[in-house]
Amino acid sequence: MARPIALLTRGSFYAPGWIEEHWPHVLERCEVRKTDIASGPEWVAQAAEADVIIVRGWYVQRDALEAAKHLRGVVTGGVGVEKVDVAAATELGIVVANSPGNYIAVAEATMLLVGAAAKHMSAWIEAARTGRQADSSVYGSELHGKTLGLVGFGRIGKWVAGLARAYGMDVIFYDPYVDETPSTSSGQALAEKVPLEVLLRQADFVSLHPILTPETRHMIGAEQLALMKPTAYLINTSRGGVVDEPALVEALRKGQIAGAGLDVFETEPPERHNPLLKMPNVVATPHALPRTAESFRRCAEMTQENVLALLDGRLPPYIVNKNVKWRALQNV
Repeated sequence: MARPIALLTRGSFYAPGWIEEHWPHVLERCEVRKTDIASGPEWVAQAAEADVIIVRGWYVQRDALEAAKHLRGVVTGGVGVEKVDVAAATELGIVVANSPGNYIAVAEATMLLVGAAAKHMSAWIEAARTGRQADSSVYGSELHGKTLGLVGFGRIGKWVAGLARAYGMDVIFYDPYVDETPSTSSGQALAEKVPLEVLLRQADFVSLHPILTPETRHMIGAEQLALMKPTAYLINTSRGGVVDEPALVEALRKGQIAGAGLDVFETEPPERHNPLLKMPNVVATPHALPRTAESFRRCAEMTQENVLALLDGRLPPYIVNKNVKWRALQNV
């Protein structure tokens, strides 16, 4: 009997020995194929032979999903699933799973940007490089006593809330899919749920943590930025598409908000002429802050768990489209 095929997109990403080290059980169970072909007939033909597709970087859209008649599932190597046509997969009875193992690294990156924005880190780094001495014209702000507003309160948002509490911050959140919130060790609610408009008006730091979907694309635009306090900062470690970048540039230029801390952009890597990269009140990094050895290892473990579950005829532990009527149950 032929071994099942695991197809890895953006195959050149995987250094020699990486798969052997991190996915030994996948290698035992599957024929692992790597591809750098991202679209076109040859990509569709490769996808058609796969039992599992492991996604990194490239899109997996309806054409490939329809061609893959014995595809059991699509697994992303990280938390994001915006590269996968989840709606088409669900319609075709194909499971989609993610690997949200970077939640600690993203949460730490979020608080790093919060602190860097509050302390004007970019301006002070430039001052040090140019030999300019600090004077009394610029002050940063403390985090203690400030309000952090979290847009999205999933695994990452909850971890950020815990870190923010350690700074002595008040935490509020908006998430239409979360009703109950965990409590701190002292029995207090970790965060208070409020409408989005209230969060934008009250927060000193608005931190974005939604998954990028058609519904969340540009959910923060000119109208939402206008609600924020002129002393507030926008922090984004989720996906660049959640923010309308031209609207953000205009808000920063007009002084509608004090600044921004960004690890993600609509176009990645960020283009050199992007005005956000040249603004003194913006701390910017190229979708890199959560890249830690620990988060990579955790994501790899979750990816392997998902793949093995699919091969065993079980729904994976980190399934995204939980409402899918899984066609593979009839064939495993």
